[in-house]
Amino acid sequence: MAYGIVIALLLLLSVALTYDNSWMNMLQGLRNDLVFADRNKDYGAYQLRVDYNKRLGLAMLCAVGFFALVVGTPFVISKMGGKADVVKKVDIVDVNLDNFRDQPPEPPPPPEVVPPPQPKIETVQFTAVEAVDKPVEAPPPTQQDLTETTAGQTTEEGAKIDAPPPPPPVEETTYDLAAVQEQPDFPGGMSKMYQYLQDHTVYPQMEQDANIQGKVYVEFVVDKDGSVEDVAIKRGVSPNLDKEALRAVKSMPKWAPGKMNGKPVKCRFTIPVQFKLQ
Repeated sequence: MAYGIVIALLLLLSVALTYDNSWMNMLQGLRNDLVFADRNKDYGAYQLRVDYNKRLGLAMLCAVGFFALVVGTPFVISKMGGKADVVKKVDIVDVNLDNFRDQPPEPPPPPEVVPPPQPKIETVQFTAVEAVDKPVEAPPPTQQDLTETTAGQTTEEGAKIDAPPPPPPVEETTYDLAAVQEQPDFPGGMSKMYQYLQDHTVYPQMEQDANIQGKVYVEFVVDKDGSVEDVAIKRGVSPNLDKEALRAVKSMPKWAPGKMNGKPVKCRFTIPVQFKLQ
């Protein structure tokens, strides 16, 4: 039924495309008669125009017939021959025969690890001291008892344990020079500090003879009490000049320490110690 509808629609479309009765249609009969009135009509363009519709219709019928034959032949064959045998596609899967062999028994689970029993710790019952008129049967533990054992709810015998170690000391923060609110100050100011270094440095003879000079950058920490600590070479010039710069910086007197929120703090300093030949 569907094929018939499609064929009918194609025929109607072909007729609609070829049907044109206007004067502009080159296949219109009256126009062709006027154009070829005084000419030979037995052959040539006149005969082609007259036979055009016939040829078009014949070509359309042939095309529709061929289409119907191509589409309808499988349908007719299926109706005549019955249902064709359906070939079921079988997937071939590789089978690992090792999976079907006897597998060794699984090893037994490991034995459960039982933690060793904890030693019983000796404790002494702590009794609150109260003021009463009658004598106390069980006096409270003395300070000596508490230092040798552990206070608990009851008095029990057991192993004595050492007192817990004291907490580690808290490392104090060392601030950089630009981070403190009040910077450390040498007695008399920074100009006095450089004058002190100039007066207390001795130019090594070897460097004088070799004309070696330059600036040794020394890093140190001004502690909370103003003492100079952790003196180290940041950038040196020569071994003897570096050694002399370290000695001079370590010999400096106490500074006024740096402060944060009004409290003295450690502060890290880096200064140049100049060695220049006159």
